[in-house]
Amino acid sequence: MRKTEQSLATTDIMRELTFSFTLLVSSFLLFLVQPMIGRMILPSLGGTPAVWNGCVLFFQAVLLAGYAWAHYGPPKMGVRNHLIGHLTILALVCFLLPMHLVEDWAVPTDSNPIGWLVGQLAVCVGLPFFIISSSAPLLQRWFGLSSGNDGSEPWFLYAVSNIGSLAALISYPFLVERYLGLTAQGWFWTGGFMLLAVLFIACGWITLSKTDLTSLERTPTTVKARSLPWKNRLRYIALAAIPSSLMLGVTTVVSTEVGSFPLMWSIPLALYLLTFIFVFSNRNPIPHGTLIFILPGMLLLMPLISLIDPGENPLLMIFIHFSIFFVVAMVCHGELNRLKPSVEQLTEFYLMMSIGGVVGGAVNSLIAPNLFNSILEYPLMLVAACLVLPARKALNGNADSDGANVDWFQEYVGIKPLLVAASLAFSWFLFESVALPPAFRTVIGFGVPAVICLSMVEAPRKFAVGYAILALACPMIMDIRDVVTRERGFFGVNEIAIDDKGKFIMLVNGRTLHGMQRLDQNENPEALTYYHLDGPIGDVFRLYGDRCNRIAAVGLGVGSLAAYATEDQDFDFYEIDPVVYQFASNKQYFSYLSSAKDSGANVNVVLGDARIQLDLLRRRIAGQHEPVRGSAFHPASYRRTKSEKYQMMVMDAFGSDAVPLHLLTEEAIQLYLDLLEDDGLLVFHVSSKFIDFAPIGAGISERFKLAAAMRIDLPDQATIDETGRTASFYMVMSKDAEVVEKFMQTGNGWQSIASDRKLVWTDEHTNVLDVIRW
Repeated sequence: MRKTEQSLATTDIMRELTFSFTLLVSSFLLFLVQPMIGRMILPSLGGTPAVWNGCVLFFQAVLLAGYAWAHYGPPKMGVRNHLIGHLTILALVCFLLPMHLVEDWAVPTDSNPIGWLVGQLAVCVGLPFFIISSSAPLLQRWFGLSSGNDGSEPWFLYAVSNIGSLAALISYPFLVERYLGLTAQGWFWTGGFMLLAVLFIACGWITLSKTDLTSLERTPTTVKARSLPWKNRLRYIALAAIPSSLMLGVTTVVSTEVGSFPLMWSIPLALYLLTFIFVFSNRNPIPHGTLIFILPGMLLLMPLISLIDPGENPLLMIFIHFSIFFVVAMVCHGELNRLKPSVEQLTEFYLMMSIGGVVGGAVNSLIAPNLFNSILEYPLMLVAACLVLPARKALNGNADSDGANVDWFQEYVGIKPLLVAASLAFSWFLFESVALPPAFRTVIGFGVPAVICLSMVEAPRKFAVGYAILALACPMIMDIRDVVTRERGFFGVNEIAIDDKGKFIMLVNGRTLHGMQRLDQNENPEALTYYHLDGPIGDVFRLYGDRCNRIAAVGLGVGSLAAYATEDQDFDFYEIDPVVYQFASNKQYFSYLSSAKDSGANVNVVLGDARIQLDLLRRRIAGQHEPVRGSAFHPASYRRTKSEKYQMMVMDAFGSDAVPLHLLTEEAIQLYLDLLEDDGLLVFHVSSKFIDFAPIGAGISERFKLAAAMRIDLPDQATIDETGRTASFYMVMSKDAEVVEKFMQTGNGWQSIASDRKLVWTDEHTNVLDVIRW
């Protein structure tokens, strides 16, 4: 008898280990593939945060389909047939690997590329992701069926699943991306999927061998009888949607300030998963009541940090954004855990959570970009968190109140929210009338209404209304610039603004300045900001501009470089964002392009990803046919002979505060050199508060045997205010050493590229961790 009990105990342990390891591998693969695919697609779409948001929405939608398969499949098909069908799909997917993009699909340049993105994801990873995404609820269901009474609480498997997911997100930027190229990553993931298929077969065999077949057939009759009430379903959806939307919102905000690359995507997603691990574990390290208590104070940090220049302390800004998101997600997911149903309703619970995830993703990727001209969904979701999670009732254990017999006006409005509005209105009037120091503006414009909001924490709905007024109005009131217009597109939020002194009109993306012009220089305006005549680029055109008949600039901005264009000179700009072109070509805002054309220069703007368009140009010069269908390459830019290569190419493209990584890889540099005359000049504008590009420049010059020099220009604040010349960092390279030597002889600060490291990135392998300014 004792041997039998020991044998059963050993069998149970092996069963638990098998299911746990299978779910661990499944969740690891599920979340490893997300940044991996995002990294593969990123070069085609210019490094915008919208690429990642679109990817996440796609993955959330497929995850919903996977959960629906796990929830509705067994009742409709019977557990045995569904299990066999699931294993069959797993086997079929093995023949579709490794994953790869459809190379002959052209990225649209005249419309939102979200359709192209979804199509690529569907073909590349749709079916593998679908079958893996159903693993968490399905394996827990199989575990419960195979274990009788002992398996009635399989929630520990959910924690195992989240641990695997978190491990994938941590390992990708720090291990996988660091040491494996994209091709090797694909084969690594393929090997993991093969292992998963074998493990699923083992779990399926355990389930069928341990379960009474007659009980399986009774499953359909029990599921319907125990469906969740609609009130609970909607609550689960709302509680899941808010953190999902905030995850994408904080990713957009931080990526806009710093740059869009896998590390900036992985951290919010890792925090998102970490909250699930904490709240669904038996020992949550942070009590739910404590989180609800500190939530109002954390929320008030958001309008405060919107007033701070991230360049002053970028790590602090990022930390605060992530902390706010973490606390809100912990509270929302804590409520999900507190209100979770019985095990019999487990798969439907997951289904509702998945629907909430899709709703949150759709808000950020589909609804907000078409509804708002700024990243308004971020503060709005913080307001929604206040409404869904009434702090006082949650702390008193009565958060389930349905709001019956409530005086909604008294519950939501009252005198204090009106005081917040009045305080902000007074601040606006005062700031328009009197010039105050920044510290006083912050105390009056933020401090006073924030204190009023904090006095309402015991009345959560009033706090939500007051906080909504503060979060939405405070940044606008405190902004000393005059915003002329703002437009949001797939590639970010671009706005035209006039500075507080009324001297300059500027183009800003997030908080990154992309060029400006003096308001009193509508004709023949001088180049300003990073393009000033007294800066590094001024040296470039003084020393080399007159020798060039054909110049290319990757990145348009406001067209500042066109100020250096001369009569009969061909000046081709390559720009990926149609909104930027729309603003730069509008004489009402900027006249660089129109003035250059009036002076006789042949200025042309090519819309689309620069590498794709330049590769088309290289093929045309070589006499090859256009390889990409539907290209929007402008006819005026066709170069058909070697003699019409460029004599200067300026790499001036920026995604947020950094150059898109795919424009600095070995393959990209080879492309530029193929289009450049032998004595041509390659210029890199690499100004960034967060990333040090000197090691990349040193690696490029050594790899291609190019003479190279760099200049860092750091004007003082008085010079910036008076002349509009801002800090900038440029590198120049050429096969002709004499060309570069002339820069070194100017006495303007040009020097050999100073770096004790030499890095060469490739399309297969880039690692931004090596160049972040920690």
